[in-house]
Amino acid sequence: MQVIVIMAGGAGERFWPLSRRNHPKQLLTLTGSGQSLLSEAVERSMAIVPPENIYIATGQHLQAAMREADLGIPDANIIAEPSRRNTAGCLIYSSAYILASHPDLSPEEVTMGVLTADHRIPDTAPFVNTVRAAMDAAETRDSLITIGIQPVRPETAYGYIEVAEDASALNSDSKGAIYPVLSFKEKPSSSVAAEYIATRRYFWNSGMFFWRLSTFQNEFGRANPVMAETLEDLTDAMLAKDEARANRIFDAMPNISIDYALMEKSGRVNVIPGNFLWDDLGAWDSLYRTFPQDNSGNVSYGEPILIDCKNSIVYNAPGQKRMAVAAVGLQDIIVVVQDDAVLVMPASQAQDVRKAVIALRDKGAEQL
Repeated sequence: MQVIVIMAGGAGERFWPLSRRNHPKQLLTLTGSGQSLLSEAVERSMAIVPPENIYIATGQHLQAAMREADLGIPDANIIAEPSRRNTAGCLIYSSAYILASHPDLSPEEVTMGVLTADHRIPDTAPFVNTVRAAMDAAETRDSLITIGIQPVRPETAYGYIEVAEDASALNSDSKGAIYPVLSFKEKPSSSVAAEYIATRRYFWNSGMFFWRLSTFQNEFGRANPVMAETLEDLTDAMLAKDEARANRIFDAMPNISIDYALMEKSGRVNVIPGNFLWDDLGAWDSLYRTFPQDNSGNVSYGEPILIDCKNSIVYNAPGQKRMAVAAVGLQDIIVVVQDDAVLVMPASQAQDVRKAVIALRDKGAEQL
């Protein structure tokens, strides 16, 4: 059985003041399509597996909002983690939930694709073809599969995947090439990112993963035996419908990403190049790439008035009828207006919105 898990538990604080604790980034419309990012992700997934095999992993406080979004999947497939334990915890909890929901299947018989709810992928067909190839590779190989995106700029907000200089494809047929991964690299400086691109041996880390659950468990057994045992214990607790025990087991897990906990430690990771348009919508400056620009390089939403502005983003969430917004003489500035909050910053500091959120939280602000 092939299943897809869409990770949708993040807070998306870099998109404050639109993104809030109970209405995070994945429920926002940020691509110009008219759909939320999560709705787009579910729609793409439906081209790969049936709706009953699509799961959304999120926090308990968001479960009701996800169900109200009417995403076209069973309510029972919206997995509510009892606490935040990063992506490693998310995927262990989701794996246990799926195994407990299908007690007739062994981990060997379940192939999981892990997608995220905050990517812009405008061309569905090549994406679907790549994911199908990754799912098929995961079914036939005792390895962890990821998708790497060919870099088009020296991006400093993404992680990178390195393949060896003399790497040859493990597979190169009609389904595409698969390469062994040499290493994972953290977010680099712009100069280092440029060096990566020049070698033609690096891909952007898409954060999409594929594996049989037996492979997932076995590789965790090598990289982190305690977490492998947690997966077994969680599955047993869920099979017994012992929610209190399952919560205790999960709460005892470390807060760690799947990259740190498993991918960087495993010697059995393969990458499939993703030949499709892709963007990780990480902060407000990504709207330069997802929305149309005027002749001066400006992006606007909600009918703001822009006079003598260049290379700026002015996002008026309430719209012109409810909130009149005007900007004069801005250059390389981002302005976001919400009913109860305003954000103004240089575009070069779009990644620093989280600092503002932390400062507001320290002051007891309610607009979070």
